[in-house]
Amino acid sequence: MNPASHSRLQALDGLRGVSILLVLISHAWLGHIVPGGLGVTIFFFISGYIITRLMIAEWDKTAQVSISKFYLRRFFRLMPALIVFVLISLGVMQLAGVQWQWIELMSVFFYFANYFGIFVGFSGDLLPPPLSITWSLAVEEHFYMLFPFVFSVCIAFPRRFLTGLLTFIVAILLWRLYLVYGVGLDQLVHYRIYKATDTRADSIMYGTCFALIQARYPGLAAHFAQRKALIAGVLLMLASLLIRDENFRESWRYSVQGIALALMFTHLIGESNMVSRVLASPAMVYVGRISYSLYLYHWLVFGIISFWLPDLSLPVKFCLMMVASLVLADGSQRLIEAPFLRLGQRYLHAGIKH
Repeated sequence: MNPASHSRLQALDGLRGVSILLVLISHAWLGHIVPGGLGVTIFFFISGYIITRLMIAEWDKTAQVSISKFYLRRFFRLMPALIVFVLISLGVMQLAGVQWQWIELMSVFFYFANYFGIFVGFSGDLLPPPLSITWSLAVEEHFYMLFPFVFSVCIAFPRRFLTGLLTFIVAILLWRLYLVYGVGLDQLVHYRIYKATDTRADSIMYGTCFALIQARYPGLAAHFAQRKALIAGVLLMLASLLIRDENFRESWRYSVQGIALALMFTHLIGESNMVSRVLASPAMVYVGRISYSLYLYHWLVFGIISFWLPDLSLPVKFCLMMVASLVLADGSQRLIEAPFLRLGQRYLHAGIKH
């Protein structure tokens, strides 16, 4: 791997670290100051970008994409840590006297936790339901249930592929606009738009489109590297955060943030500016590499503190949540994620040999 590619990968890990820190700090009783929802949107964008780049690289090398290997890699990457997290969460719920239902576990492992949380709700009242944090995993998996098949059919026709993706992005925006201004937020259940796949999948598609543009349309991608693109992206992102109208926030905000991220992305993961160097710093790269487990466990820690230690001062609760979340995530990454990733790589490599 050349130094430029390595630097970009590190900056990507660092940007993923920023996304999880936004979520973590927001949930640590500072949601009125820190935009945790933006962290999720960034994470969706990065997911779409990275996976599309990897699939394009595989296609360019072999003229095909192994869909079975795609799903096996995701299984080894996500499922072992998720299983352990769920088991620990069930133990905590048992200690708190929460009577959980089997349908809740099914919603997690069969990836309908977002809709289950919206329309039914997870068990728990005084203890914030730890399994509810898996809603974003459901959004991603719904997208990736279809995307590899669509990619395999469409990548040979990049213009049509890009047009199709942009059409879906516009369609989802129009669907959100209908729900907000046609149906009305007062008629929708809480988090109907924020957590549902049909209203949030476009956040992943923006990253997918950007990866496709970089790989197949370098002339167009060069425009995103210009300073005016960065300035426009920063202004759009600020506008998305400063406009507090709830109708805007539930309809236009995700689209504005997706466009802003696309305009800023080249500068964020570049190799020759101060921001990318900060993102590629060891601390940010480390946080990015444990971001999956950190995302899972921080909400469990929040629930534990809220249930058993509610009277602690805010600074103490904040520090405790930061430290405990990082320790649990680090342990999960070292003891669960990394070993199973190596196991998956050996399995897939053995499959290639045979």
